[in-house]
Amino acid sequence: MRSLQLLVHQSSTICSVDRPSRTFIANDPENNTTYVAFEDDASNLRVLLNGITPGDDLAFVELCRVPISDPQYSGNFIVDFTYLADQQVACLAARNGDIMLFSKERFDNGEEALDVVGSVESGIEAMTWSPDQDLVVLVTGSKNVLEMTQEFDTITEFPLHVEHEGEGVQHSVGWGRKETQFHGRAGKQAALSKIDTSKFTVSEDDDQKARISWRGDGSCFVVSDIDSHKAARVARIYNREGILQNTSEPVDRLEHVLDWRPSGNLIVSSQRLPHRHDIVFFEKNGLRHGEFSLREKTKHKLLEVSWNADSTVLAIWLEAEDAHTQKVQKTVQLWTSNNYYWYMKQHLKFPEGQDILGFQWDVESPLCAHIVTSGGQYHKCTFATDVLTSTSVGEDNPGYVAVIDGASVLLTPFGHQNVPPPMCALKLAVDYNVQQVAFGPDSTGTRLAVATNQAIKFYELPVAGRGEGTFVGSVDLARFAESLRERQGVIRHLCWISESQVAFVQYSEGLDADILCVATVSPRDNKIESILHTRLPDDAAIRLYFNATFKDLMVETVKGSVFEVCIDDDITLVPAITFPSVCTWIATTRTNRNSAEPERIVIGLSDRSKLYANDRLLSAECTSFFLRNDWLALTTTSHNARFLPLDIPFNEFKISDNAPSAHDESYRRVERGAKIVLALQLKPNLVLQMPRGNLETVSPRAFVLAQIREDLKNLSYRSAFIACRRNRIDLNILYDYDPQRFFEHIPKFIEQVPEVDYLNLFLSTLKNEDTTKTLYQHAGQASPEALSDASDKVNKICKAFRDVLFRLGRDKYIQSILSTYVKSTPPELEAALGLLADIRETSINDAEEALKYTIFLCDAASLYDVALGMYNFTLVLMVAQQAQMDPREYLPFLQELQKLDKFYQRFRIDDHLKRYDSALRNLSRAGDSDHFDELLEYMKRHSLYKVALEEYGTKPNQKKLILDAYGDYLSSRNTHDEAAMVYRMCDRMEKALNAYKQAGSWKEAFALAKELNYTADALQGLAYDVIEYLKDKSRHQEAAVVAVDYAQDIEEAVDCLLKGNQWKEAARVARTHERSDLIETHVKPGVYDGYTQVDEDLNEMVNQFNKQKSRLHELRQTKPEPTEILPHDESLDNIDMFSDTTSMYSQFTRYTQASSRMSTLSTVSSKASKKSSKVRRREQRKKERGKKGTVYEEEYLVKSLRRLYERSSQMQNDIHNLLKAMVPYGWLDEARQLQEKFAAFLVTIKEEIPAIFIPLQLPVGKVSVPSLMYIHLCDDDDNSIMLLLVCYTGGDRRCKEPGGGGKAFHPGR
Repeated sequence: MRSLQLLVHQSSTICSVDRPSRTFIANDPENNTTYVAFEDDASNLRVLLNGITPGDDLAFVELCRVPISDPQYSGNFIVDFTYLADQQVACLAARNGDIMLFSKERFDNGEEALDVVGSVESGIEAMTWSPDQDLVVLVTGSKNVLEMTQEFDTITEFPLHVEHEGEGVQHSVGWGRKETQFHGRAGKQAALSKIDTSKFTVSEDDDQKARISWRGDGSCFVVSDIDSHKAARVARIYNREGILQNTSEPVDRLEHVLDWRPSGNLIVSSQRLPHRHDIVFFEKNGLRHGEFSLREKTKHKLLEVSWNADSTVLAIWLEAEDAHTQKVQKTVQLWTSNNYYWYMKQHLKFPEGQDILGFQWDVESPLCAHIVTSGGQYHKCTFATDVLTSTSVGEDNPGYVAVIDGASVLLTPFGHQNVPPPMCALKLAVDYNVQQVAFGPDSTGTRLAVATNQAIKFYELPVAGRGEGTFVGSVDLARFAESLRERQGVIRHLCWISESQVAFVQYSEGLDADILCVATVSPRDNKIESILHTRLPDDAAIRLYFNATFKDLMVETVKGSVFEVCIDDDITLVPAITFPSVCTWIATTRTNRNSAEPERIVIGLSDRSKLYANDRLLSAECTSFFLRNDWLALTTTSHNARFLPLDIPFNEFKISDNAPSAHDESYRRVERGAKIVLALQLKPNLVLQMPRGNLETVSPRAFVLAQIREDLKNLSYRSAFIACRRNRIDLNILYDYDPQRFFEHIPKFIEQVPEVDYLNLFLSTLKNEDTTKTLYQHAGQASPEALSDASDKVNKICKAFRDVLFRLGRDKYIQSILSTYVKSTPPELEAALGLLADIRETSINDAEEALKYTIFLCDAASLYDVALGMYNFTLVLMVAQQAQMDPREYLPFLQELQKLDKFYQRFRIDDHLKRYDSALRNLSRAGDSDHFDELLEYMKRHSLYKVALEEYGTKPNQKKLILDAYGDYLSSRNTHDEAAMVYRMCDRMEKALNAYKQAGSWKEAFALAKELNYTADALQGLAYDVIEYLKDKSRHQEAAVVAVDYAQDIEEAVDCLLKGNQWKEAARVARTHERSDLIETHVKPGVYDGYTQVDEDLNEMVNQFNKQKSRLHELRQTKPEPTEILPHDESLDNIDMFSDTTSMYSQFTRYTQASSRMSTLSTVSSKASKKSSKVRRREQRKKERGKKGTVYEEEYLVKSLRRLYERSSQMQNDIHNLLKAMVPYGWLDEARQLQEKFAAFLVTIKEEIPAIFIPLQLPVGKVSVPSLMYIHLCDDDDNSIMLLLVCYTGGDRRCKEPGGGGKAFHPGR
């Protein structure tokens, strides 16, 4: 669907040549220099080059002139002319056998440019260098093939014409013989016919010369020559070493032209048949591989064929007679192939009868051609592939795309039909080969201007592609030349800019620059009313663009500067923007369209895949783009289609670098190599063309959602619904786009979408989710304010729809009404069945049909249970029958139920449905005399005590039994306090007292014992039981109170206080109750025992601290640096030291070995995510043990030391009280010793804080949550200091004073 368009045309004069001769062209891409070689009328070989004249790169300078001494070679002296990049010389092979080198460097130094490096005695018939220029192959006059190195050292020489067909010749083993092939219309007789190859001959147009061509990779070459033994032309394929591989199959009238496609798959030549002229293709094995026919109807002959550098365009250089003037002219046709069809995209035909004497593709720029004409002119033509379509973004644009194919324009309106190429919906036949096509300035895009080398013709196209194009008129190009009154180049960049105006660019030979012309024409009268022209900046234009919607006429120069063209009485060029690099394709549009002042931007795409918006780079991998009315669509080299909205400000107009989400409407995967043909304005469709040529029409989510939003904005609910349904868009967007407006227009929605099936589809897809925030977020247009909470969205919509549908007719919309019940959250199945029961009263058939639909919506078993729960056996039977349930499953149960009393029947139903609360209530109504015992058992089984209490709140006897059972239940759950209260409510005092005792509520227990008139002995026994319970719970002070108040056991009380480290209180109780003997027997021994235990604990802590601190210091000293590589230890490969999302290098990476740190961590992460809970528990136990030598040891030591710090903090008060208790009893030395030891320990651990608690060394940007710990330490003045430690897990190692206003200090200061 792409056509070749001439972008840049530059020309200069080589010299004046009176007698035309073949011109050879060689190109030096590094220095942008072109060499030409030809014979002049004085039989001189002349070599010229350009690119060395300051200020004029196209001016030619003569490099050398060589007389041709032998007249037999006059006019046919040059065989080959190639520029050798390694040697910086141009190599020319002459037919007399001389091989010459022309050096620009020697010429610049004033030396002789020519150097004859050697000569072949028998002459040279053909010569070609390999693509890498390491080898050269030539055919001598004696019909030998000679292969030489770059230094012209002979590698091999062998005869060209041999009987042997090569090493790769095909041998038939009987399979696939012609006799077994299908021959179509020719029938079976074709299989029996024999072709006599001995009668094959040479074409009368054959120039009788040999040809050589290399494959693009330099591995093979082909030689074509007339074999004297066969009297026909034969092509032979050789490998790089000169060994014959294959010989072409016999082809009658095979001609001299030859070229091997650089991609390597085809060898091209030609075949002249009596009734047609074919371009034929061969494979590497010499077999034919298709052909296509030339379209010349007059006398003609081929001169050469040539592939461009990327194998996309085939140039056919021919000499043909003009059908209108009967003049013979040498021209070049450019052909491309798609979908196995060959299109003639351009016909290079110069005015005034100039012949093309030399044609050469550029060796680096695939679509750049170097041409020499008979007037001594050099032309440099640069082409580009364009999709020819209207630039209008109006909705009435049918989406016509034009494809140039010789003298025809193939047209397809993609808005109405998608015709796969090479077919088309409409064909315009023109008298001459078409060069350009321009669509009209109207928004419909149905007017067309077609430019040939002779005229511009104007057409009207049918809107839908049905019918024929209407010819409006034409303007001869000769009239343009008459108006400009000077010699101009070919017309380029034709734009139809108004009803009677066309704009184009021409190369002016007089100005040596491009000029922009705006002509006012009258096609119906074939005349030009006026023409304006101006010289363009930078002397050359690369693109002229017209936007039919915004009427922008823009021109871009070869330096990337874009100017706006303003036309009044004259042409004014207003600078617009300058692209960072030259853009081959440009377009204009507007952003921020919803604002009062939209911003104009110029989109440009360079041939290096850089896409720009003004001077901003949007993408560095763009392959194609297209502007729709509300989107910029583009494809990338990573095989994605991206979509940028145009309703956003320009400062937000960019492509995000973030990975797109699954629901990103601005992103879509496309087939590899797909490019955009066009984006339809009429439909939300994007037409893509694959590399092989076939078309694919897709509906991008961005386009579809934009159309849906616009329809919802205009209350076109049906159009939006159909678009959602066709493109699988979640129907929730119909509500979520504007919830309030949707609620207000529900009747309108039902009016536009009256189909019950459509309504059911909409209701069934509802969900409590705002899809405009989850699935279909749009960067450019925020949806109107949605409901603050979507959690009850479905219920609100269902209720609103149900109310409207009831008003419009219950019978008509019964299915939709049932859908609203079923879709509610939770489903209102009971209400739906109630509606069915009402319908059954009037029509059983309607009720059954509605029930079938309800069963379709929800689970039949659930519906059966709901009907059963309604206690409506008629409904139950109807549901069971419609759901086709097995009668043996439900009939016996129903028959059993019908025999029971009403409430007991309902109890059985509720119990069957596991509605235990309702079952208990119905059982309570079934009669206490018969069923109360069963009720108690049912209550206990299902723990329905509260429900039972509600039912029997007014029946004291039954209530007490229920409370008693409830108390037992609470006791079994160890909630003894609550059980005691329940027991008291039902007068079960003994149980209540026991519950208080088990709960440890000794105050309530003794109060209740007094209330029950317990004896003194009983109270004392109760007291000892309570004391034992409190001592087990370490509630020693409370146990002492009970011992004094209720057991009157002072000795027990003192013992309890001593166990609780209440030294002073123990002494006070002993003295208060006149038991001084206990001081000696209990208190003093208890204090000393406490001292002994604390001293042992302190010694143990000191030893532990010293040992673990030393080990930690040793471990950190011997720890390798992160960059050090340790031997691989397989036992450490699966250590789960990181979260599953960790992907950065840290200090633990050194314990595992892999080729990449990132891949290792990714592997560990993926393995860790699959670990079972058992493995994780085992790993946790390993961490807790902290076995020496493992990676867990350091973490274990730090955690252990942290617990030691916490323990030392907690011991301070205990030691403080112990010291105060020891002094009165004379243990001063022991107390002083203990105090000094503990103080020294506190100082030691305080000093080691900076060395122990260091942050984990994490990479930059890795943030970890610190572990915080408050520790109280005492300084030398016995003042308590609270420190906040930021421990092992990271953070900045700082300590803060609580309440210190955020003041921070380092522990070491």
